[in-house]
Amino acid sequence: MNHDRIARILKCPLCSSDMRYSPRALAYVCNGKVLHAFPVKGEIVDFVCAEDGGRQAKVNRAFSRIAGRRYEEIATGATRSARLVNKVLWGTTRFIPLLFEMLESVTEDCEPGFFLDIPVGTGVFTAGEYSRQPNFDFIAADYNRGMLECALEKIRAQDFGNVMLVRADARKLPFIDGSFSGILTMNGICAFPEKGRVLDEFSRLLKPGGKLAGSFYARGERFATDLIAGKLAASFGWFTRPLFTEKEFIEELEKRGFNRIITRKINSILFFSSRKVARV
Repeated sequence: MNHDRIARILKCPLCSSDMRYSPRALAYVCNGKVLHAFPVKGEIVDFVCAEDGGRQAKVNRAFSRIAGRRYEEIATGATRSARLVNKVLWGTTRFIPLLFEMLESVTEDCEPGFFLDIPVGTGVFTAGEYSRQPNFDFIAADYNRGMLECALEKIRAQDFGNVMLVRADARKLPFIDGSFSGILTMNGICAFPEKGRVLDEFSRLLKPGGKLAGSFYARGERFATDLIAGKLAASFGWFTRPLFTEKEFIEELEKRGFNRIITRKINSILFFSSRKVARV
């Protein structure tokens, strides 16, 4: 990924100044009155200014415990035990093929340019798609460093030239307004603390007409899932309250200027696609 090209869409998360890449410091630095530097560590840019001691820290610890192969087995239903977990939690495993199917179409009707994948997790779903989309520059972001390091292994193995891995807080993303033609958020909405702030950021970052798509756990569709995911798993940090119903989520999108909202459900897994309203 071209560092100078990326720098043009960055803004300092501390002072909102524009940024540049310093090869000598191996860091992105801002041009504000006070110099803020964000290091590139092992090909991952770290824009987390200070570790959050609240709910974000709890979520981070929860995903650190399963980052890597265990997460991927559960997410993809790769083993018999993982399929059993999904069957108990969601009542089905039919949603897994749809996660991969969604990726095949998520960029096809987007204007070429920058595309944000957040949270990228280990890249198990999306890494393979990057190489098939040479007209896009992908920013693959997550708060959890362990997840990003797993994604980095896949990107190194394929020698992608159009991907940059970024550690960032979804509530305060280090990009200028209207930077992205599309945003993908797979399995992220239910985990983000302060979901309203995150959706505000997505709206801010999308170009008019830009696409927001993804999947997440929707409350109110299956009693057993609401009990296990909404209460038990939330207590460990894998989900954070409030958890949206389908209706509540659509209302949140509409409040932020999204239209052409399409949803599809498989039990409690909600797939969605929407567009930021274009300027008249």
